[in-house]
Amino acid sequence: MRSAAESTISSPNSDLTTRARIRDAALERFPREGFAATTIRAIAEDAGVSPGLVVHHFGSKDGLREECDRHVVAKFRETKLAALEDGNLGNPAFAAGSYHLAQPLLRYFSWALVRGHSAAGELFDEILREGLEVTRVAVEKGVVKGSDDLKTRTTLQMAMMLGMTVFHAHVERNTGIDVLTAEGIARLTPSLLEIFSGLFDEETLAMVRETYGNTAAH
Repeated sequence: MRSAAESTISSPNSDLTTRARIRDAALERFPREGFAATTIRAIAEDAGVSPGLVVHHFGSKDGLREECDRHVVAKFRETKLAALEDGNLGNPAFAAGSYHLAQPLLRYFSWALVRGHSAAGELFDEILREGLEVTRVAVEKGVVKGSDDLKTRTTLQMAMMLGMTVFHAHVERNTGIDVLTAEGIARLTPSLLEIFSGLFDEETLAMVRETYGNTAAH
C-alpha cells in the first residue's frame, strides 16, 4: 500500500497542492530560523510531508528558496494589479483580503532583503520590474500621476516602501504599530497616503522644480 506522500506524487492536482504547502512552510520558516539554520526536514514537518518529497519537488533548499522568491514576486504583481481593478482600490473587503495575504509575504520580503545573499538584489530588481509595469497600468488608468522619469520614481518609491518592512522593528518601537501584520498595514495606510499624496504646497514644489529640474517633484 502506497503512502500518502507517494499518492500525492501521482496526482497532478494534489502535486500542486503539495508544492504550495511546502513553499508556504518555507516562507514561514526561512525568516524565522534563517536560511542556513533551516533544514529540509523541518520544512517537511511543517508541510506534513516527507523530506524526500521536498527534494522531489524543488531539488534542494536553494531551489525551494528560489521558488519562494518567485512566488513573492508573482503575488506582489497579482495583488497590485487586482487593486487597480474598478472598485477594488477603495473596497474594504478587498483590502482586508490583501492585508491577510501580505503578512507572510512581507515577513519573507523583509528577511530576504537583508540576508546578505546575492539573491536579495535579484529579488529587489524583479519586484521593481513588476512594480514598474503595475505603475504604468496605474498611470494609464489615471490612478496615479505620470512622470518624466517613471523608472527612477518607482525605484525610489519601492525602496521607501520596502525599507519600511526592513526597519519594521524600529517603526514598531516608535509607533506601536507592527507593519508586518494586517492590522498594522491598515493603521499605517492613512499616513502612507498622506506622504505619497504630497506634503508640500504648490509654492514649495515650484521652488524645488526650479532648483532641481522639472522631474524632481512629479
